[in-house]
Amino acid sequence: MIFDEDTITRLLGSIEANRLVILCGAGLSIPAPSNLMSAKDVSRACYDKYRSIRVLPIEMREAIDQLAGHFYETHEFESVFIGKLVPWGELTGEPNEGHAAVSDLLVCRAAETVLSANFDSLIEHWARARKIDMQGALDGREALAFHETSPLLKFHGCMWRLRKQTLWTQGQLGEPEIQQRIQACADWMKLMLPGKDLLVVGFWTDWGYLNEAFANAISATPFGSVTVVDLASIPDLQARAPTLWTTLNPGNTQFKHFQASGTDALKELRIEFSKVWLRRFFALAAPLLANEGRDCPPIDPKIACDDLYDSRRDAEGVPYNRAARTKEPVESSAQAAFVHHLLLQAGATQEGPWYRKGDRRIRVIHGAGQAMNSVRQRYDEPPATVQPDIVVCAGAMDLPVPGNLMRLGENQSVVRPLEGGPARWLTFEQARGELEI
Repeated sequence: MIFDEDTITRLLGSIEANRLVILCGAGLSIPAPSNLMSAKDVSRACYDKYRSIRVLPIEMREAIDQLAGHFYETHEFESVFIGKLVPWGELTGEPNEGHAAVSDLLVCRAAETVLSANFDSLIEHWARARKIDMQGALDGREALAFHETSPLLKFHGCMWRLRKQTLWTQGQLGEPEIQQRIQACADWMKLMLPGKDLLVVGFWTDWGYLNEAFANAISATPFGSVTVVDLASIPDLQARAPTLWTTLNPGNTQFKHFQASGTDALKELRIEFSKVWLRRFFALAAPLLANEGRDCPPIDPKIACDDLYDSRRDAEGVPYNRAARTKEPVESSAQAAFVHHLLLQAGATQEGPWYRKGDRRIRVIHGAGQAMNSVRQRYDEPPATVQPDIVVCAGAMDLPVPGNLMRLGENQSVVRPLEGGPARWLTFEQARGELEI
């Protein structure tokens, strides 16, 4: 565990009260499988590529703001530095577990907002792979226009949107367009952030002057609490960005620092949030169990992060190629929760998000009062090595579909193979008899 019990409880309380704000930076994108360059690595690559033309002062090799500043002063910032030297291909990759956590918390609105100093779009990439059209906002006006998810504000810019206006050096801060954008971000922050609880991960990097620019933007913002997760020590963090440190730790705010990986911390928070979500889901079965004279013991899912996420998607009635969308389960999923309890009370064992009873793997999904054939057609998931033998579509109705000459459970129809894979699909009523639950 990275967080102590009091801190994880406070962060979960922040989610409950719609107060959690996450600030993340370049450090988020360095861990595998993303493996993106740090600012120093980018600076070295640009310096070394340019040295065949001219050898610049050696101190610029590891100071990205100074190196970018040189090209800004020679009016070659866009053409040479941005256009030819920056290794943009090395600033793309696969999302890691930190990106997954941030994106998940944005999509289901567990986080009120995320402030990102990253040029890359790996947070958005994770969401888009699950059919969510997430696009980072570049100023406060765009952030206010977010509807499908909580807003992601990329206050240093984005490599896929207005690449030539990404922030690299202090000289850019004097440009009218950049000033206007930063001011719009600052105004939005002053409107949205007061009283919120701030979680800072992977932000204290070697982009020193940008840290100071951000500190100025939030200098008048009173946070309810500040939690910083960074591998560096407190003296190192203070030395890197003294203004930012003083801004976030003024002495009258609940402040905690954890010397750990921001990616690991975000994964831990996502796991704990998912467990709370699922405990609430399982508790929805209490009235149905009581109606049969059964107890409703708490179910505490002790499964991996991805399995917890798949369990949330099953409880929402969402296929595995789409994103979970809700901050808490809906009451209409009570029958699906009921099936989970019935399976466990009948001796089934949990295998990831599914169950095994005898020699059969059983998956339980929320049918949401729809026709089971309609639900099954929606479950056009990518092929997987392991498939369930039975899918219990709790809350769905078994309605015949014209033209379907085969009973449910076969994998052929007149037109094409049925969606939903080769498993036998059962309604709640059918499952009680078939599985003896």
